[in-house]
Amino acid sequence: MSLSRPLLRYALPFLCAVLLSVALNADARDVVVENGEMRWQDTGEPVALFGVNYSAPFAYGYRAIKRLGIDHKAAIDMDVDHIARLRLDAYRIHVWDKVISDKQGNLLNNHNLELFDYLIMRLQERGIKAVITPIAWWGSGYPEPDPAEPGFAVGFGKSDMNEKEHLIAAQERYLKQFLQHKNRYTNRLIGTDPDIIAFELFNEPKHPQPSEDAKAYVNRLINAVRAAGVTKPLFYNIAEQGNNQQFAQALCNSNIDGIAYQWYPTGLLKYSAMNTNMLPAVSRYTDPFAGIEACAPKARMVYEFDAADVAHTVMYPAMARSFKQAGFQWATQFAYDPAVIADTNSDYNTHFLNLLYTPGKAISLMIAGEEFRALPVDYQAADYPANNQFGHTQLSYTDNLAVFDDGKQSYYTNSTNTKPKQVSTLEHIAGVGSSPLVNYTGSGAYFLDRLDNGDWRLEVFPDVINLQDAYQSSSLQREVGRLYVQHRDIQINLPDLGSRYTAVRIGGTEAQPAQQTVQAKSGRISVQPGIYVLSEKSSVKPIADIDNRYYLPAIQTAEPVLIHQAVRQHTLGDTLMFRVKVEGISSSAQVNLLVKYQGYNEYIAMAMSSNGQGIFETSLPKDEAWQHPGKLEYVFTVNDSGQTTTFPGKVAGNPQDWDHVTAGQYHTVLMPKHSPIVVFDPAFDRSAIITPQQAIAWPASSASAEGESVLLEVFEPHPMMGGSLLRTELPKNLSLATRNVTGYNAIALRVRATTHKDVLSLGIIANDGLAYGASVAITDEWQTLVIPLNELKPVETVMPRAYPMFMPVTLPVNNKVSALDLTQLSGLQLQLPASRSNHHEHRRGIELGEIALVALSE
Repeated sequence: MSLSRPLLRYALPFLCAVLLSVALNADARDVVVENGEMRWQDTGEPVALFGVNYSAPFAYGYRAIKRLGIDHKAAIDMDVDHIARLRLDAYRIHVWDKVISDKQGNLLNNHNLELFDYLIMRLQERGIKAVITPIAWWGSGYPEPDPAEPGFAVGFGKSDMNEKEHLIAAQERYLKQFLQHKNRYTNRLIGTDPDIIAFELFNEPKHPQPSEDAKAYVNRLINAVRAAGVTKPLFYNIAEQGNNQQFAQALCNSNIDGIAYQWYPTGLLKYSAMNTNMLPAVSRYTDPFAGIEACAPKARMVYEFDAADVAHTVMYPAMARSFKQAGFQWATQFAYDPAVIADTNSDYNTHFLNLLYTPGKAISLMIAGEEFRALPVDYQAADYPANNQFGHTQLSYTDNLAVFDDGKQSYYTNSTNTKPKQVSTLEHIAGVGSSPLVNYTGSGAYFLDRLDNGDWRLEVFPDVINLQDAYQSSSLQREVGRLYVQHRDIQINLPDLGSRYTAVRIGGTEAQPAQQTVQAKSGRISVQPGIYVLSEKSSVKPIADIDNRYYLPAIQTAEPVLIHQAVRQHTLGDTLMFRVKVEGISSSAQVNLLVKYQGYNEYIAMAMSSNGQGIFETSLPKDEAWQHPGKLEYVFTVNDSGQTTTFPGKVAGNPQDWDHVTAGQYHTVLMPKHSPIVVFDPAFDRSAIITPQQAIAWPASSASAEGESVLLEVFEPHPMMGGSLLRTELPKNLSLATRNVTGYNAIALRVRATTHKDVLSLGIIANDGLAYGASVAITDEWQTLVIPLNELKPVETVMPRAYPMFMPVTLPVNNKVSALDLTQLSGLQLQLPASRSNHHEHRRGIELGEIALVALSE
């Protein structure tokens, strides 16, 4: 019997759902909790799942995608493909109940819920397991104001949710209906879907009431979930209450199966990228509840984590290591940016993660996932910094590099000279930049996977250029990154392929012939974004079932863009290097530096050389013309296809043209030898401040006859306590790595105490993230204090304000650190040590002016 076309149109979605459900159920696996561990019920093996949060079906991401006129399902398809490409296998989200429920707690079957169904289906197709938090309480507006929302939680505080009877009843109603909702694409009930392995009941709850009342509330939610037919492990947040031992004890005495933690070791919402080594902040995960006997049989998960505002690629593997040391079996980063809006990083501006726009960080997360799955639970690593090498991973903050090599997989987040352990056994390669395996001139990520017949599948993603600090306040109008589709050379050095392998392009985004075949010369071919099959054979018939899915967002026509970070000052006699990143130009384009002393009319033009990866460099000649102090003004010109463009401002023409309209210049100052090097200026370096972990008054702007300053205070709940006042990073426009700091032998600061007198501990943070310091006496009069560098000794290192708040305030002294190298300076720290007197005020503080490196005559 055949179906008519009208009937087929209506029956096809149902048939597809049934077939998909059958296919998914074939790989379905349940999880149980035994003796504090999640285990796969079929094999008894411990669970180890690692991945991301992702919120495109809800909240701001949903509205932003709609605002741009982009199909939500197409956006989800792209992101799930990229998440799977990173070999991530875990997904978690707190569902925005305010969006999908009414005032009574009834589930609303709206577009958001449909997209959630669709996302779950796509994730399950790629073997990605989920933990779902049904109640978020949060409004869906952030970073915008909340829109009008129908949900039961609207108009109530978070603590109301566990105290007001009608709200608890609404939650019970909502939980039942949500968990019994049938996914329209998989034909599965949410509550019994085997690929949703557990539920976390409530996102980051607040419990001001007595702990036993909190326990009763948790048990009531558990009963509601169990009554809905759910037998899966249930989790509840233990960390949001801080180091509340009574609450933790009560929670672990409830009927909950597992306890949930978060980790934001670098704080949140700095509104600029961090420019200092934060690896010490993730050296270990501190769990203050590990000694509670009732918590021992509970499974542990990390529902959200990120090194917020950090662009470096070393943090995720270190965090994965620390999670395994603390016994976690699930960890999901917050949050993966939808690719179609990742060019603005407006979804959650303090987080920035996307395979296309942050390729190094994405490969870093891929490495973290491999280590999280490979390391045993309760793995014990060495103390920092020795733990920068662990498992199959090596980390280098200085090189912005994480390298993973287990013999079968080789992954790297930046260019590296590290040779793989065994090239002949490799099956998967992924990276950014170049390595002994791959020499690549592009800036995007690439993946090489060995096929069953010995051929290799190559996937290449577009070049990306960072246009500005991605961690500023959110705006859909602020472009922070741009993709470029260009032809790039790639040289592949694999014994399976030889030097004259054949490459067949089988997938991409633009119109193209069915196959594009080229032959390598000395292992080198030219590629553009897409998918290729590489073979040592002269003719290639691609495997029929090879994955040729390839997704990119719409990419604008390439136009030239030049990025440059001016440095505030240089020392006469040092090599003065100028470096720019340029994209959107042809291979024959010429980039020039035009530079002059301020007050002069004529620029001196200098050609810049390229390293083949979009970086152009030149340095000032060390001749008499550039050997006197003064302010330099300079611009860059790009000459391409007969057109000249001047930067900054991307202005047509050359500054030497009689009618040129300038858009300004870059500046730097040439200082006499041994001039003070200002490493913190309160008038300009506010964005360099990192708030310490210990609760202090926020740094306040201040001014006096001394000029601009920063007022810092620490409140002492007990007279004998001191506290961390300030941590700074090195300003982005100040670099010491290429400067000659010979002769600089002291650090000077302008400071006064806000009390009659006090003791101030000043620390210098080196590039390994550890501090050297000394203490000095201060009074309420302004002073210039000069501390010889040879008086600085290893001291405890001030940690940034972390979440959860029970993370350590400082890292202990490490007496095994190497000698202080000023070129490695990456920040400062200021503390008030505990007082020896019981009679001082309970609020202590300082007012701080400039801090500078100085050269004292011997």
